[in-house]
Amino acid sequence: MNNLLFESGDKVLFIGDSITDCGRRGDHAPYGHGYVRKITELITAKYPERDITYVNKGIGGDIVEGLENRWDTDVIEENPDWLSVKIGINNASRQLNQGVSNEDYLPEWQDCYRRILTRVKNELDAPLFLFEIFYIPEDVENPRPLAVDAYNACIHKLADEFDAHLIQINDAFDNAVAARPGALWTTRDGVHPNAEGHTLMALEFLKHADW
Repeated sequence: MNNLLFESGDKVLFIGDSITDCGRRGDHAPYGHGYVRKITELITAKYPERDITYVNKGIGGDIVEGLENRWDTDVIEENPDWLSVKIGINNASRQLNQGVSNEDYLPEWQDCYRRILTRVKNELDAPLFLFEIFYIPEDVENPRPLAVDAYNACIHKLADEFDAHLIQINDAFDNAVAARPGALWTTRDGVHPNAEGHTLMALEFLKHADW
């Protein structure tokens, strides 16, 4: 039975940082070579009769404040029927580098994230998919103590607040690492997924899209 949430004529927009970008502005245009492309390919393979438009608006290095600055052109004007957001790991990294406490920064980060999601609700009414952030300390030298859990607690709260599909990718990576010790899921930096990692992200997303 075909239960996919996306129908012919729908536009699905993905926005985020380098994990979403994956070369979509260069040699791997227009979808990149990561989880976004894998999602489009898997949906097309299973539902070839559905004519769905996909848009990738990931930009490497971006932070939630960067999303807010480009929200008009990259989201509102695109007028998607569905929106997926993957953001936060660069905020966590910068917070660590600047030595700012969670108490001083996370409320500000969450408020910015809430503002852009409120605009989606009020101006587009597009259903949301929100990805957790993740850091995978597998075979990585000197793992960095990023505040992943604290950021994800905010994302969980926002997902509840906006009735969003919550993609618990941090948990999925933890389970994958535990099930296959020693296997790599990132490009050895704990942050940027390798091909298997991007496939895992795509499959976790597709669970929520009723693929």
